Amino acid sequence: MNNTFDIKRFGFVFRKDFSENGKRYLLLFLTMLGLMALLITYPTWDYYSYDRIRDNLYHNRSLLQILSFIFFASGTWFASTFSNPMNHKLKRLSYLISPSSNPEKFVVRWMITTIGFILAFFAALWIADLIRVTICSVVYPHVDIQFLDITKLVYLKENSNSGEYVVPKFIFIILLSIYFLLQSIFLLGSTFWEKASFIKTFTAGAAISGAYILICRWAIFSFYDNLNGYNNVLSSFDVSDKYTDTQAITFSAIIISAFTLTCWILAFFRMKESEIIKRL
Repeated sequence: MNNTFDIKRFGFVFRKDFSENGKRYLLLFLTMLGLMALLITYPTWDYYSYDRIRDNLYHNRSLLQILSFIFFASGTWFASTFSNPMNHKLKRLSYLISPSSNPEKFVVRWMITTIGFILAFFAALWIADLIRVTICSVVYPHVDIQFLDITKLVYLKENSNSGEYVVPKFIFIILLSIYFLLQSIFLLGSTFWEKASFIKTFTAGAAISGAYILICRWAIFSFYDNLNGYNNVLSSFDVSDKYTDTQAITFSAIIISAFTLTCWILAFFRMKESEIIKRL
């Protein structure tokens, strides 16, 4: 018998999770949908309320910026719910006695909080945009209200009008890498704090970052009279002229992805350790 990973048991864990948390997922989806619909409908309503020359491309960019912020914020928050099946005594008991392995439980929760969120976000985005277009078309019947053009999110072509786009390609790659890193950190944090995980992880991250900055500042001024001397030393290690932008971005994305993968692996072992502790 395969005690590590079995596709039938994996499907059972998926069905069990959705049967127990389906209403909660639906409520979260509707909340995200309502928030997105409100935050993109009102700017469009306000935008067309003025009698002026309208530039749909730049308005499209502003809506995409709002949605990008929602994606970052809601994605990291949802990752902090990774350990929700362990945050209550009865749910914890049901979770621990389920006939499945730790890898199966982890992969199910990982897929729901990572891939599942992304799919739900874009489904909510399509519905919210449909609501926006419908409402604004009724209010302004003489105006051609257009659907969001998601292709304007990333600036790919050098000869295009960059003002229509949200971010260049290399910044998009870095931002996407940072998103998954933050998502993995909050997911890892949920394995330490099962209740109020988002707030506790954010607080711990802010405290660690603040302590790191203070220690670095103290170390710099312990060896240098001012920042100019330190900056002169840093400039001697500048290798930016040896690498192209593509190589630098690729290297940065690989480093960030390595930290992301490390957080996911640590989350798995922390979940195993937590499960053993809860059984005792």
